Amino acid sequence: MNTRIRTAFALLALPLALAGCGGTSPGASNGQGGAEGCVTDYAEGRDYFPDKSTVTESELWKISYHGSYKTITLTDTENADGPELKYVLYQCGTPAPAATGELEGALVVQVPVTNVSVTSFNALAMVDRLGKNKTITGLSGQLLGNAEKDEWYAGVVGAAGKPLSIGEYTDLDKEAVLGLKNQVVLMSGFGKGFDDISNARAAGMPGVSVSNRLERHALASAEWIKMVAAFYNAEAAANAEFDSIKAAYDKVVSTVSGKIGNRKAGYLCVAPERGCEFVHGHGAETLVGRLLTQLGVDNVFAPDNPAPNGQPYDFEKAVGTAADADFFIVYDPMKMTRATLTADPRTTRFKPFRDNNFIAGVDENFEECRAKTYLDVDVLIRDFALGLAPELFPDAKGTCFARAS
Repeated sequence: MNTRIRTAFALLALPLALAGCGGTSPGASNGQGGAEGCVTDYAEGRDYFPDKSTVTESELWKISYHGSYKTITLTDTENADGPELKYVLYQCGTPAPAATGELEGALVVQVPVTNVSVTSFNALAMVDRLGKNKTITGLSGQLLGNAEKDEWYAGVVGAAGKPLSIGEYTDLDKEAVLGLKNQVVLMSGFGKGFDDISNARAAGMPGVSVSNRLERHALASAEWIKMVAAFYNAEAAANAEFDSIKAAYDKVVSTVSGKIGNRKAGYLCVAPERGCEFVHGHGAETLVGRLLTQLGVDNVFAPDNPAPNGQPYDFEKAVGTAADADFFIVYDPMKMTRATLTADPRTTRFKPFRDNNFIAGVDENFEECRAKTYLDVDVLIRDFALGLAPELFPDAKGTCFARAS
């Protein structure tokens, strides 16, 4: 049975004057929220955010606090040459700052938010980790569909109540979003060549870019839980969660440092059902590519492969590229991988497949892990280390990836 990869941290209680409110600013493109628990004795100059986050790893966003409001600025990954995206989060019961000067063009949101939609896998994992599923009133059709086949998704959707479908992240249903009066829509920032968030904002929908998958480093990706938490005034919980992830991550790196040896690995997907004609090789700039570098392992697909999503499907090219690989990380479920290997005799050309020297996705955790991979980077690097050097982790079993047997 599928289980939670990590038990969510219990949220620390907020001061009574700060808890339980929601909504957005007058003049913003979205919503309403209740006044229960809002500040009732506003005083200019008072600090209404006793818990704060500091960005230590991310290269794409930053946060600052200004008494009764906080600002988040982040790189517009869809338009790298354009201005930064800006979000102004003001405490319920305090006056909304004017979106002028440095704040011009910002999405102004009253916090803590109580009414959100989510289309991003990663953001959904973060909202769940923060214990804020009850705030979700809308989900993409894909996320809702996953609840029909995966226990973790079913639990998230069940905790949310009855969230409505708001379309897909590439084609949001504007009428549904505006009808829900969402304060924010947490969306995936896929980067150059995409315009999902740009289109949502242009259409008057409160799209917020969760671009952690584009970070260059794994811990930077995990740190985005602090960004999502800022909309909930849940900085204390997010800080604790990130510190836990970082400690576990650093422990794995310390355990394997200098001990894996001269290994040559390939990171690839193979299952036609998931869009791989047979071999799709991922390069140095992927999250996993960087993790292999962190572990001191050569990635045979790294040379001349700088694209974030790796090389296109090309079996014959892969045969030459992966000829020296002694280990594979397969980003497909184990059952599906095994079926592909059985059905296609070409797989015997690859030594890791002949020798069963590869890891693939744990079937029962696969969908859950897809949502949590970019948050639970400590779990991910541990699974890779387990596959490469199981002797360093006696009796341990992989959570998201497991060795072939």
